Formats: sequence, structure tokens, C-alpha cells
Amino acid sequence: MRPNGLLYAQSEQAFGRRFGVAIEHRYTGILEAARDVFARRGFHQASIREIARTADLSLAGLYHYVRGKDELLFLVLDHALDTLLEALDRALQTARTPEMKLLALIQTHLDFGFHHAGELKIINRDYDVLPEPRRSEVAAKRGEYLQRGLAILRELDPNGRSGDELLSATNLLLGMLNGIATRPFLRSREDARTLAPKVGALFLYGFLEPVEAHHDS
Repeated sequence: MRPNGLLYAQSEQAFGRRFGVAIEHRYTGILEAARDVFARRGFHQASIREIARTADLSLAGLYHYVRGKDELLFLVLDHALDTLLEALDRALQTARTPEMKLLALIQTHLDFGFHHAGELKIINRDYDVLPEPRRSEVAAKRGEYLQRGLAILRELDPNGRSGDELLSATNLLLGMLNGIATRPFLRSREDARTLAPKVGALFLYGFLEPVEAHHDS
């Protein structure tokens, strides 16, 4: 767990101390229910009653664990971003070249989209409805992910592009990945593995120039 994202773990520990080991299962079920309802309806259309019903709790029972929709959205986002960042960091540990790092970023993002489609939708759509200071905490983690991508492109860039140009390219890459990391593009984990090098080649070399020209050089 990341140092500035400890609330999720601290909440689990607090619940565990208060209610015992069984609370971990209940708490996970609540966050999964909130994720599913937020992903399907969006934050504003989601109701706390529907989240409680999806979690097999009464409304009073849900409020026994959390204070409301804002807290649930924060916890879903916080946990999802920790999962994404930690997956990327693991993948980058074994990537020895800038090209391999780019491939690690692309495959991590696509894998996350396949396994955590609801979380990815919420990260991209709903984080900015959070009140402060939690919105800033989530924005900081989104920024960490962006900075990892920016660092990879800076290492790849042979032309000394400006910071603004590299930032635009990073946002373009992540936007492209968000669009691809959905069905019908991803029907299995193998699709993520197959698509990752193709997306990387398209991003690096463009649409009109054959990839083979770079492989042969």
C-alpha cells in the first residue's frame, strides 16, 4: 500500500478490531457493490439504497460501516489506483529498455481494463465529483500514473521534445489505451497480450510507416 493511500488499509484494520475477522469479507463486499453500482450508473445516479441492496445490507446496516457515497467513491478509487500503480511498478521492474517499459505500461493498462473494467471507468469518469480534500488525494495518484508514462516517453524521445509536447503525447497514449481497454477489444487476457505490442508499434511508428522498417534498421 502506498504511503499517501493508507486509508483503505487503516479502515480494514479499524473494522477488524471492532467487529472481528469476518468484517474483511463484509467490507470487501461493500466496496465491490459500490464499484458495480457506480460503474453502471455513475456517481450522481447511483443511490446509497441500491449499493446497500447490492451488498445484501439494509440501509442502516451499510451506514454502520461507511458514512455515505462520497466515502465509498473515495475508497473504490483509492484502492483501484493503488492496484494499478502497484501492477505497473511490478511490470517496470523487469523492463530493461525504454521500449520494454512502454510495452509494460501498455500491457498493464490493458490487463487492468480487462480485470477491473468497472474501476477503470470510475477512475476516468467520476473522480472529479469527490469533495476536497479527497479529490486532491485521488488526483495525486492519477498524477503519479501519468508521471510514470511521461518518464517512459521522455526516455524514448530522440528529438528533445518539450515538456508540454511529451505531456500531450502521454495523455494521447493513455486516452488511446482507455478506449482500447474495453469490450469488444478485450475478450480475454490473451487479447491484452496480443494487442499490447501492436498498440506500442502504432504509437511509436505511426499508422502510415511500416513497423518492419524500424525492426530491420
